[in-house]
Order: sequence, then C-alpha cells, then structure tokens
Amino acid sequence: MGHRDGEDDLMMTMWRGGGKDSPCCYREREREREREREIEGEGDQVQASRNLYRQLLLFGHRSSPHEVLLEGEPQKAFGQSLSLFIELYETVSETTVVLGNLLQQLNAIYSLHDNVRPLNSFKSFNFRTVFESFGDGLAIFLVLDEIVKENNNIKSYLALYARMLNKVKTEANNFVMIIEDLDLLDQVVGNLEKLFEFGFFKRLTQMESPWQASLNLVRCNKKFLDACCSCFHDSLSELLLRIDSWKELPFDRRKILHNVALLLFSVHVSAEALDKKYGKLIMVVFQSVPVVYVEGGKRIILFDVLKSQCPQALSSWSPLREASKDLVLMKRNYLKRLSEMHSRDWQAIKDALSCWAVSFQSIVHPSSEILSEEWVRLLMKQIMQGAVLADRLHMLVLSMLDLHALLEIPLRKEKVKSLCHMIVSLKIIGDIFEMKGPGIIRSLPHVINIIQADIEQFILPFKSKLQYEIAKWSQATKMGFLSSLTRGGKEMDTKLTDSLSLVLVSLQLLEAGGSYKRQLLFSITMDVLQSIGHLDIDFSRIQKSMSKLRIVTDFQTIIEEKTNCSFLYWRKEMLGTWLSTIYVDARNFSWLQYILDAFSDGLSLLKLSHVGKLTLQSYEKEIENALICEIIAPLCKDIETDLRLHVHSTRLRGSVFVNPTRTGVRNLSWYLMVNPLRLPFKLIDVKLLVESYLNSAFYSHSVMSAYDGRVYAEMRQLGELKYGLELDDCYLSGYFGDQNFDISKVVENPNTFVDGYSYNMFNQMFIENGPDNQGRKNLKVIGVEHVATSLARHGLRPISVASNSVTMFLNQMFTALSELIQGDCETGALKESYISKFSQRNSAALNAHPSLQQQELKFSLGKLAIGNHGVTLLEQIHFVITRIGNALGLVRTLLVGCSRYCCNSLWYTKGSTSDLNFSETCKILGLSDETVMVGRMLDTCITNNKCRLDDTIKPFSSLIAIFSEKLQLSELRELKDFFLIIPSLIANLVDCRVLRKDKLVRGDHEPGSIVSINDGLIMGTAFVLKVLGQEESFDKLNWFSSAKKKLREEITLPEESCESQEEKKGWSNLAGLTRWLQAPPITTEAHKGVDKRKRYRDEIELIECSLKFARTLLSS
Repeated sequence: MGHRDGEDDLMMTMWRGGGKDSPCCYREREREREREREIEGEGDQVQASRNLYRQLLLFGHRSSPHEVLLEGEPQKAFGQSLSLFIELYETVSETTVVLGNLLQQLNAIYSLHDNVRPLNSFKSFNFRTVFESFGDGLAIFLVLDEIVKENNNIKSYLALYARMLNKVKTEANNFVMIIEDLDLLDQVVGNLEKLFEFGFFKRLTQMESPWQASLNLVRCNKKFLDACCSCFHDSLSELLLRIDSWKELPFDRRKILHNVALLLFSVHVSAEALDKKYGKLIMVVFQSVPVVYVEGGKRIILFDVLKSQCPQALSSWSPLREASKDLVLMKRNYLKRLSEMHSRDWQAIKDALSCWAVSFQSIVHPSSEILSEEWVRLLMKQIMQGAVLADRLHMLVLSMLDLHALLEIPLRKEKVKSLCHMIVSLKIIGDIFEMKGPGIIRSLPHVINIIQADIEQFILPFKSKLQYEIAKWSQATKMGFLSSLTRGGKEMDTKLTDSLSLVLVSLQLLEAGGSYKRQLLFSITMDVLQSIGHLDIDFSRIQKSMSKLRIVTDFQTIIEEKTNCSFLYWRKEMLGTWLSTIYVDARNFSWLQYILDAFSDGLSLLKLSHVGKLTLQSYEKEIENALICEIIAPLCKDIETDLRLHVHSTRLRGSVFVNPTRTGVRNLSWYLMVNPLRLPFKLIDVKLLVESYLNSAFYSHSVMSAYDGRVYAEMRQLGELKYGLELDDCYLSGYFGDQNFDISKVVENPNTFVDGYSYNMFNQMFIENGPDNQGRKNLKVIGVEHVATSLARHGLRPISVASNSVTMFLNQMFTALSELIQGDCETGALKESYISKFSQRNSAALNAHPSLQQQELKFSLGKLAIGNHGVTLLEQIHFVITRIGNALGLVRTLLVGCSRYCCNSLWYTKGSTSDLNFSETCKILGLSDETVMVGRMLDTCITNNKCRLDDTIKPFSSLIAIFSEKLQLSELRELKDFFLIIPSLIANLVDCRVLRKDKLVRGDHEPGSIVSINDGLIMGTAFVLKVLGQEESFDKLNWFSSAKKKLREEITLPEESCESQEEKKGWSNLAGLTRWLQAPPITTEAHKGVDKRKRYRDEIELIECSLKFARTLLSS
C-alpha cells in the first residue's frame, strides 16, 4: 500500500502540478505546431545543440554515482522532465521531415537526364551547400545516439516510467484523472520507446524508416551517391588543410562530424564498399582529429561513431579494421601533437591576445557622421581575431584536459599553469566582448554591408559582361543569323540567361541583412552558378568572405559557446590544483576571479539540465571548499606566521631580526587588495575572512598572560600597518589583572594611593613610587583598563564612594594649604616682595623677578628640596599641591575607566539613533518567548547601568563648584595671593628635575630614587588656580616668557663667542694666526653653563605645556 500511495502522489503531481508537461498542454502545442517548414537543417541543429545536448547529457545526473535513489525517484525525475523528451521527439520529427524533403529534391535533381532542361546548361553538378546542410541535420542524430549511449539513465528511467504508467492504466479507477489524458500520455511514452529502440541515425535507414520511399529511389541513383561521396571528399579535404593552423575557423571541427554523417548515410544507402580514396581520407581524419567535442564538453570519438553506425556488412572495412588496432596509439599521438602545437603556438597566442585586447578595448565607437570604412574594416578584423583566438584556446584546453584524463597521463607543472592561463584568457575574451557588445551591435550593419560590398565586387563585373553578351546575341538573332546556329548555340543561350538570372538573384540577396536564410540561398546560388561553369568567378574568395559573414553575424553565439567553460564540471579536480598554482605566485592572483567564473559555468549547465537541488548544492560546496582550502586557509596561516616572526624577532634573544618592510617572504598584501570574489551563490571577501581568522587567533582566550597580551597587541598593530587589516581591539579582563589592583580599597583610603603613586597626565596612568632599600626591579602601573577590569568585578558602587572620599580628601588638603600659607612668616615676606616687584607693571619689573635676579640663575629655595635635611616650607606646599593633583588624576582615571567599563558592557547594543531594543528586535525576528525574555532582561540591565552611571559620575566641574563656593564664604581667604607662590614652586620643580637627570647620567643617583614624570604638582596647581579664580592673575605675571627670554639671552652670548672663534679659524696667513692667538680662550665651564641653561629651558617649556594641558582638562 505504501508503494501504491507513492504512485498516487506521483501521478497527482504530474497531472495537477505538471504545468506545461500535462497532456492538455501537449495537445495545445500539437495544434500550434502547424507552421511553414523551411529547408534549414542548420536551424534544427542549432536548437538541438543549445538545448537538447546539454539537458540529455545530464539527465538523471547526481552529485555522486554511488548515490542510492529512493523508490519512485526515477519515475518522478522522468515525469518532471517530460517536456524535455517531448521537445526531443518534436525536434527529431521535424528534422526528419525537413531532411526527407531535402533528400527527395536532391534525388529528383540527380535523376534528370543531362540533355533535359535545366541540366543541359550545366557543365558539372555541384550542390555542396545543400549536401552540407543535409550532413548538418544527419549529425544531430549521431550526437543524440552518442549521448543516449553514454547516459544510461535515459532508457532506464523511461522503462520505469512506462511500467508505472501501465500499472496505473490497469487501476485507472483508483486515480482521479481523465482517461483521454492517460491515453495521450501512453501514446507519447510509446513514441519515445520506439524512438530509442533502434537509435536515431539507424532508424532513418531501417525498413520502417519514414524515408523508405525516398531511400528506394536513392539506392538506384548512382549520380546522387557519387555526388554525396564527392561532397564528403572535397569538403573534408579542405577542412583538413585548415585544421591546426591559424586559418582554422570556429565551426571547422564540427563540420568534420557533419561530413562523417554524410559518409555514413551514403554507406547505408549504397551498401557497398567505398572507394579506397575515401578510406585513406578517413585514416587521415583518424590521425589528425580523432576526437571532436559538442556542447557541454561531450567527447565524440569518430572511430566509435563509424564502428557503431556502420552497417554490419561493412564492419570489416579496412580503415576501421586498421584503426581498431591502433586506436589508443592514435589518441596518444593526437595528444602529443596537441602538446607540440601548444608549445609552438602558446607564446604567439599570448602575444596576439595581448595586442588584440589592447586594440579592441581602445576602440571608441564614432558617430554615424564620421563613420569611416577603415574603422569598420578594423572592427570586422578584430571580431574575427577574437573569435579565432577564443576557438583556438577553447580547443586546446578542452582537448588536452580531456585526453590527459582519458589516457590517464599526468600533467606537468608548466602545462598546468599554461592551461590555467588559457582558461583565464578565455574568460577575459568573454568579458571584453560583453563590455564592447553594445558598440559592436550598433556597428554590425555597417560591417555586414562592407562584407557584402566586397562580395559584390567579385560579381558585378560579370553582370555587365553577361548583359553585353546577351544583347549581342539578341542583335544577331534579329539579323537572321539564328538559322545558321548549331545546337551548341542554343545551349550557350541557355547558359547566358541562366547565369545572368543567378547573378541578379545573388546581387539581390546581398542588398539586405545577412540572415542565415539569405546566406544559405546565396551559397546555393553560387553553387549553381559554379555548376554552369560559364563565368570565371573566384568562388574560393567568395566562400572565404561568406565564412567571415557567418562569423560576424553569429559572433555572439560563437563567443558565448567558446568562452563557456562548463566542460570544467567534468574536470573538477583541476580547481584545487589551479587555485594552489595561483596562490604560489602573487602576480597571478588576479586570475582567481576568472578561474572561479570558469568553474561557475558548470552551475549554469546543471541548472539548464534541471538536476536536483542536492547536486547543485554539492557542486557549490565543492567550489567554496576548494577556495577556502587552497586560498583562504593558507593565506590566513601565512599572514599569522609572518606577523609572529616579525614580533618574536624583536623579543626573543638569538632570533634573527626581521624588517617588517623588507622581508624574504612574498608580499602577502597583494592578496588582500583583491576585490570581493563573486560567486553565483555567494560573495566572498578575502580580507574580511583573514580579519575574522586573526581575531579568533589573537583573542581565543578569555584570560592570558601579560606577555602574550602585549605580543598579540603588537601583532595587531603590525597587521594594521603592513596589511591594512581592521582587527578588533583587545577587551580581555584577565590581561590587566596582574597588578593586584582593587578599586574598593583605593576609594576607601585615597591618602595611601596618592602618596604611593605618581600621576602621568598624558599617558593617563599612575606609576608606583619606588621605596628605598627594597631592591625591587619592577614597579606597578595602574591605568584605565585596570579600573575597568576592577569595575567588572565590583560594579559601579566604588565610583560613588570615590566621589565622596576624594571630596573629603581635597577639603583636607585645601585646609592644610591654607594653614601653611597663613602661619608662616617666610611666605608672607615672599608674597610682599612679589607684590612690590609686580605692582609697577613695566618691563623692569619682569627682570626683577626673584627667580631671575642672579646671573647664574639660582632658583629661590630650589636647593632646599635636595639632600637629607629637614623639610622646608616650600617642600611642604609642593607636597600638598602634588597630593591634590594625584587625587584629581585618580578622579579622571576613575571617570575614564568607568566609561570604558560601560562601553564594554554595551558593546553589542544599538546606537542612539535606533529606537529598537533587544526584546523588540527578538519579536520582529520571530524568536521564541524565552529569547524575548532574555532580551527584556538585557534591556533592563542596560537602562539601569545608564541611570547609575548618570547618578554616580561627578566631573571636575562639580569639584570646582564646591571649592569655589567655600572661597566665596571666605573659608579660603588666606589663598587669595596664591598665584605669587607658583613661580617659586615651578623653579624648584625645574631645578629638581634637571639635578636628578644629571645624577642619573653620572650614575651617582641615590638608591631607590626613581626618575619619573610626576604631573601631580602641575594638575594640582591648575586646579587651585581654577578654584581660586587666579588664572588670569598668574597669566599677567608672564613668568614663563620672562624665564625663557632670560635663558635665551644667556645661551646666545656664549654661542656667538663660539661662532666668532670658528670664523677666526678660517683666517689665513700670519695675520689670522695672530688674531686667533690674541683672542681670549673659551673655558669648559662656559660650555657646561650653556648646556645647563638649555636643559632648564627645555624643562620650563615642558612644564608650560603640561600646565596648559591641565588647565584645558579642567575647563572641559
């Protein structure tokens, strides 16, 4: 019952969902088939070659030959392809009728007596064009027989379908269908079984042949049989002269099969042994072109065709008997000859292709007003060259790949690369023609007119000649000389009138477009004119011009056929080989897209043949896997290896240093510059895949050591600089967990932190102060990432605690600073001195600055900070302001760290411009209720974090507002002249930095003293000035300008003295030597003083820049 149910479903699918395959539609097509039949066998041949060959070749094709089909699958596949077989039946029937009509006409012509009109005016019979068209139609049946013989699925599926149909007929009551449709379908299947029973070609010559009446007449027509063999001999001899040369045309090799079909027909009809000259010619064909190919890469071995189609009585024909002995040898010799031709002509083909491509792409289509004959002829020449080059490349690639696989001969590495280059050249030719196609089509009428005008030049002179001869003949007739003419004179009159009629017809055919029908009629006219033999026309040149006309008018079909690489579907193993060849040489990486396009042509072949979806997906997967395995994966590994070698060469001892810009490896950046690769089913971005691979390789762990983190960070930066890769930033919490930094302890007791660390304002970090006599080699460094990592463990609560604790700490520091300034008489005296000096506001007051009074630039109280003596007042002020600055630096680090933590938490959230949240997005995507609930939880968490962040973060403006309010309440009135103390603080800082750096250079610095840039004093000074509102008052002091000016003057005088000494060295003779000896010598102490003042100047400039930066931070 299960099998019967399956058949029910299958039949219902065929009748109800079959669409155009249903019997009703078949009847409608039968009614529409009534149309005029033309003697154009070539039209049927083109239709069969474009549609039937490829579809029949792949009927029932699966991705694997070992794939097991389910029960009913063959019947279903045949039912779905029923329209294909109906089309096959119609094509075969129509071609049979057309060829039968042509056969009757040829037999009638060759049955006439030579003395009967019109043959009495013929010198010899030459209907070569008609016989060639007859051979073209016969070749259809030969190719169909070869395809059916190779594809066993056609007959087997048809037999299973017919058996199923018979079973359905016996149980018709169980199926909902019309009996008439069932009978019609049974009739169609019966006709197909008869069609496949004897073979397409042999069926034409059997006893039940539709040509039976014509064949009985033809067998007795010796003239027809001789003409058929003569046409075969002449046509094939001309083709063999052009084969394997630059004169070979795109359709020459196909014509060989057409001539073989004509020979087989004559053998079947005559049933006699052929003449020896035909046997020798066949042997030449076996040696020169033993194999021809049709659409889809189908191989047809001519010997097998002759052997299988030849009558049984002639199976022992000597050419066949001899060829059967050396068949393998003939194939090997043919492959050897192809290899020699490839080695001989490959360089010439490349040169010709390069010149043609440059010339063809540089053509600009002119306007119709300036269109010249030279330009049209150039375009015609380039179309011909492109078609011939494409045909030659297509023949070499297809033949060599197929024969190497057939004979199991491995390809050499050089030949593999050259074949890959040929495939690329084929696709390039196709792309150029596609790009220039609109311009060619616009100019095509002019090109056709030029060719037709050239042909007319061969015919027009004879028109005038014939008209003159006929007029002369007519005049002689009027004068009474007709009675004196002999019988030969009457025949001459017939030849003249027939020849003139044919010339006029040919000229009329050349006046319009170059359709195939007109070309066919013109060729037949030339054959008849040549048979009369009265005119000495150069028919060979006319035939060459007609070949050009055929190529030009059908160039789109020729280029599409020759540049289509669907035959590579049968050579899928070459994909990986060619991709690896391309990857080895970066100069050929531009070939990659063309190779993928060539193998993607196989997808169009599969889609045309209506293979299963699994077969299509399997081939797509093969292409994608080959690309990943041969290109993407090696490229990713090589780039990763290259980055590792560069980084480790600078870190590991004993390793060879590698210059990132000059290496011994190939330049891999070329591979990343290629455009995204286009496949019919996917777009592959090589650069994006490499970035994804490196991101996963660099950040594959949630926690890693600090060393590994730094190495990967350097590799990431090097990848961005060298290869232009956009890699993800490193957001690993474990990367910054090695400093034992706990934010909760820091915010609860900021006193210990600000005393133990120095703040670096530009790098946004805290560096540990090295304690004395501990022998430690490493110092702790606390940055923004450490704060973000600690917040990830503790949450945002420490931020709110930090705001309160830092505010309390700053309040204590301001109180201590106020007490220091209020209770010290030294400070008061210092302030009074400043006030008296700067109250006059003139230039003399600037030079009277306490820090610039001494000629040797001794900063006031600067030396009190050095040594093991007691702490002075200035040092206490310095210490308090530095702690204020460190506390402010902690606030800034906490704010930035909090922002970084929130950024990491909201990494995957949408931008502010989007109104959608996680829960709404999940609903739109149709996800499950559980997923929507999780999205709602994420939305709640994000909203809470934003609210908490807004509540806890207090910027510098809040602190400035708090302490400015205290100043208004007169709580800090003692600090109203604080700006007058700042010059001494800065001078002390400059002196300390210069002295410490000098000791570091001399190597006599104290143990445990660390030379680090502590910007706490600068930050604290800027904050105090901002709170007290004394920024403008300090700027009016103009202390930095005065100090730098004073130092510049003291630096300039000794340098000018040195320059004068150098000039004195340039004096010559005794006078110069005398002046140099009288000049006072420059002491070493002067040089040291200049160097020391330069260092002071540099430190002052650095402090000035830092103070401006700190004031900018506080203002923002």
